[in-house]
Amino acid sequence: MSTALHRWLPWLHLITGSTIKADIIAGLTCASMSIPQGIAFAAIAGLPAEYGFYSAMVAPIIAVLFGSSWHMVCGPATAISALLFSSLAGLYTPGSAEFIQAALAITFLAGVIQLALGLAKLGNLTNFVSHAVMVGFITGAALLIMLSQFQHALTAELPRPESILSFINALAHVGPQTNLYSLGICVITIVSAMIIRKISSKLPHYLMALIAGSVAGYLMQAGEHGVPLVGELKEAIPPFALITFSSDTLRELIPGAVVLALIGLLEAASISKAIALKTQQEIDTNKEFVGQGMSNIVGSLFSNYMSSGSFTRSGINVEAGARTPLAIIFSSVFLLLILLLIAPLFSHLPIPAMAGIIILVGWRLIEFKELLHYAHTSRSELSIALVTLLSTIGISLEFGILVGVGLSLALFLNQTAKPNVRILAPMQTQEGRYFHNIMHFDLETCPQIHFIRLDGPLYFGSVDFMAKQFHDIETQMPHKDHWVILCRGLSAIDMQGAHFLKQLATRQGKNGTRVHLVARYLWQLDRLNTFGVIEHVGKTHVYPGKGIAIEQIERDMDLNQCAKCDKSVFWECNSRRERGQAAQDLSNTQH
Repeated sequence: MSTALHRWLPWLHLITGSTIKADIIAGLTCASMSIPQGIAFAAIAGLPAEYGFYSAMVAPIIAVLFGSSWHMVCGPATAISALLFSSLAGLYTPGSAEFIQAALAITFLAGVIQLALGLAKLGNLTNFVSHAVMVGFITGAALLIMLSQFQHALTAELPRPESILSFINALAHVGPQTNLYSLGICVITIVSAMIIRKISSKLPHYLMALIAGSVAGYLMQAGEHGVPLVGELKEAIPPFALITFSSDTLRELIPGAVVLALIGLLEAASISKAIALKTQQEIDTNKEFVGQGMSNIVGSLFSNYMSSGSFTRSGINVEAGARTPLAIIFSSVFLLLILLLIAPLFSHLPIPAMAGIIILVGWRLIEFKELLHYAHTSRSELSIALVTLLSTIGISLEFGILVGVGLSLALFLNQTAKPNVRILAPMQTQEGRYFHNIMHFDLETCPQIHFIRLDGPLYFGSVDFMAKQFHDIETQMPHKDHWVILCRGLSAIDMQGAHFLKQLATRQGKNGTRVHLVARYLWQLDRLNTFGVIEHVGKTHVYPGKGIAIEQIERDMDLNQCAKCDKSVFWECNSRRERGQAAQDLSNTQH
């Protein structure tokens, strides 16, 4: 039993008195951050404040017990909260009992999808989605989040920012409706957060700013001047929630659940890997998928809405000195205890103060540096980010992420469909004599042999591009008696790719050129043999290395050409030149 437990939780042996002390401090620090973020993220999701707290208590514990990362803190997150609201707002009234039930149901469905992907070991899927997609999506979501809080900051009626033109028009004429007390509280909260963070980044500036906004509201007698308040926290302990579905509910929620599941996994995978760079921990993406799925399945049964990794809380957890996953468990316990003590105070928290915190969170999520970096380094990545961003703002969050993922996959497929075909020749360097690109290093080639290296996948999508490159070699380079195809850089071969190699060998054979293959990896030999390429080329013309290929091909080379050649491409050239000249001298003497 003990062995099985340590295999499941390998960090248990790291726990000592000193690690527990460090984890308690980190847990307390993280719990203080979870209070303002829980309120803010629940508001973004269209849920009462307590649901943000529930998600910050249960989900992190389940995720760290079943996941791979020891330091990533899960729970409510900005983009996920906005995406959940976007998925449900058109179907249910935000904040209503039906909306809350749907939020828990869609969380359960997303968790099932995540768990299925993890058990199917599809964790590497996240590698095929460009980081630019997340940059564009998070930036778009951040802008929508900020704009959505203007109505609370001004206590004025404004349309949802998803209808961007209507929102801008309404905002331009909102002046007379503005509640100056609300605006003042919002500004005081934002400025307080900025000043406190400037004084010390280790201080819980969001929480302290909320307190400052609440004090300002109390001094202004905000409630008497039409400033709305959060209201009393109904219950601090996460209640059990029975998830129910109907066929109609499933049809309505499944599309949003799929998008939520994928975005949650992308966020969690990227955050866990980023945190692992600091902690030097190896991350198992498949196990992380399982952890995310379990956290949302179990969490939804305890009134948690959709959760994912939180970069802010994860970074704070590490910076505060967390040593083991106990820090995350302590954080949830401390959050519950704090809420039990201060729950009555929430009735005095002005909503404009909360709006100020959300606006600040949204502003800090905008990826200015990444967008500028793409602008200077990669037009394709910049295009993906901007298209995702504009689709997110102009159409919807779901459409934006789907467009971004589609463009990202198109970029990936376009790159894999353009493998490299390079002609190589030996070059002497300080490290030794190695084969290099003749075009790049302006190298001489042997008049009788081309060494041609293939890099990338040789499959149905890349055959046409590779055929064009070989056509260029045939038309632009001098005729050679031998082509040696180096397969070391091939990452995949399918039936159509194998057919291309056979056609190449046949066509070159008719032109008087013998095609040889150098393949050293067993999987390459197996695929080439299965598809009949080795039989077509001839087993005697397939070699495990370039040196053996040169040694074998040398026997079929024309000594008369070697006698006249002054290139000395290979080590063997001098001896072949001497032998060729000797043969010519002997022939001349006999005549």
